Amino acid sequence: MIQEEIFNSLLETIETNKKAKEDGKVTSLLFPFERLSQKFPGWERGHYYCITAATSVGKTKLTKFLAVISVYKFVKEHPEIDYKILYFALEESREEFWLSMISSLLYEMYEITLSLAQLKSLGNYTLDDDTLLKIKQCKQWVDDMSSKVDVIDHVYNGYGIYKHVHDWHLENGSEVGGSVEEKIGKKYVPTNPNLWVFVIVDHVSLLTPEKGESLYEAIGKFSKHYCLKHFVKKLNCVTIAVQQQDMTNDKQEYHQGQSIDEKLEPSIPGLANCKETARDYHFIMALFSPVRYSITRHRGYDIKILKDRYVSLKILKDRHYGLANKYIPLYFNGATTFYSELEEATKIDYTEYES
Repeated sequence: MIQEEIFNSLLETIETNKKAKEDGKVTSLLFPFERLSQKFPGWERGHYYCITAATSVGKTKLTKFLAVISVYKFVKEHPEIDYKILYFALEESREEFWLSMISSLLYEMYEITLSLAQLKSLGNYTLDDDTLLKIKQCKQWVDDMSSKVDVIDHVYNGYGIYKHVHDWHLENGSEVGGSVEEKIGKKYVPTNPNLWVFVIVDHVSLLTPEKGESLYEAIGKFSKHYCLKHFVKKLNCVTIAVQQQDMTNDKQEYHQGQSIDEKLEPSIPGLANCKETARDYHFIMALFSPVRYSITRHRGYDIKILKDRYVSLKILKDRHYGLANKYIPLYFNGATTFYSELEEATKIDYTEYES
């Protein structure tokens, strides 16, 4: 009987998704990368993702681009679904987060590239009146986006994040069932089944340990017990952890003269502070900047011309789609939160990038 119940449950999922797609509905949220999307369905509910990179390579910007800006655009094209993002900013302030959104909007709407420092007229730069007018025109998008995105910049410990997410879900759903005798936990039922909830933590190495815990223990507990068991399995959230690469390993490898690209690229053993989180993640994507190591050519691309506008996204772990060890070449505008897929190395027109 138990086996039959398992199969029936699986069949129900298969048939429900099949009918949803036939009716033109959404079963996953695609990334804005056309070639990657042919093999990778994008964000799925009830999955646990990691974005990793060495320090100052752009992992926070990539997270915002793929999990905030791109989700916002995707849902606008699919009004039958709704979403909520709980973004735990452990590194930057709420103000910095929204300034980065304005920077991205300026680039995509007006092709204006402004860093956060320039937006605030810092240093020798002063914002001109015409750009200020365009910034004011971004208000409707920021207002709309901020109604869907909660930036929490004052919660730093694992339990505090868990409690915030748990309390939010209880306000937007209920727990039912459960049995102590049969050791069955309560099931969470959302008020709106079409609501996609994202839980994003940027980044986990900045978690504040509980009393008596090491950072290693705090990250491990947060990942396994709060993210995987609760956010993913119970609440069915799209859960994204940003985890830095170990800076010590990065420096040692480079200064020892190991010039092979693969030895400089991010890796699962290079996950900082707690490598065991790799066991929890369903999918790990890593960002790599060759120019940082004076590499002149990477996977067929001329870095002397592309410079820091080229970054490589490598899939380090993939439980479901067969993409492990695959590379996605990306164009990156470092002053803004913008990425796009580059042409294939044999087809790229370098004259567009020689300025």
